[in-house]
Amino acid sequence: MGPRIGITSGLGGDAWRPGGSSWEPYAAAVREAGGEAVHLDPATLGRESAVLGTLQGLLFTGGLDVDLTRYPNPPDLQGEDPAVVSERFRMQPEPLRDEYEIPLLLAALDRDLPVLGICRGCQVLNVAIGGRLILDIGIEVDTPLQHPAGPPPERISSGHALDVLPGTRLAAILPPEQHRFCNSRHHQAVREDESLTARIAARSPVDGLVEAIELPDRRWAIGVQWHPEHQRDREVRQAHRPLFAAFVAASS
Repeated sequence: MGPRIGITSGLGGDAWRPGGSSWEPYAAAVREAGGEAVHLDPATLGRESAVLGTLQGLLFTGGLDVDLTRYPNPPDLQGEDPAVVSERFRMQPEPLRDEYEIPLLLAALDRDLPVLGICRGCQVLNVAIGGRLILDIGIEVDTPLQHPAGPPPERISSGHALDVLPGTRLAAILPPEQHRFCNSRHHQAVREDESLTARIAARSPVDGLVEAIELPDRRWAIGVQWHPEHQRDREVRQAHRPLFAAFVAASS
């Protein structure tokens, strides 16, 4: 049996339960890399030490937005009500999820467990260590790219060029010359300001947006903004399988 990898879940009912359509792609990618997928949910709140004592790695999954009131280092809202700001920037906060994921992530980093964050998980990693986010790319960034997925019900991924930065841990896993494209399903992104302490590991070359971060002072902690697990984006999933392999190997 491979290392036990805790995989967080959203609050969207059956889709986020074991075997569900939202959770299962992450679990499948972990299993293909030789790990054992362990379902995590809000019941971990207050039990971080007990839960982490049974795991060798943690994967923080995609989903809705981090609530502004849950930021350890909140942005300056100029006195505005967070709910008003959230509505203006088209946010869909998920505070109950933040309530369990942020303490769990901080406890994992304190134990130096390997951590992989995907899309929202990348943003949670950044926020948990004091960073902030671009609240809505379409409103805040002048870019020709479509970063969010298409409209429902299909919600087909967008895609764009990717620059993995040389000299990073991510570049050793996904060589830049071989990984020049990613899918895209997000409306927020890591903000580059004085709050950013993570190392930038990849960018979107067209508009400069941060596409991956990593923590060099931890054994293995990487966040990617794209979805390497997404089963409908087969070429991306195949090309980025080494990311899961490296994560599971670091957790072994």
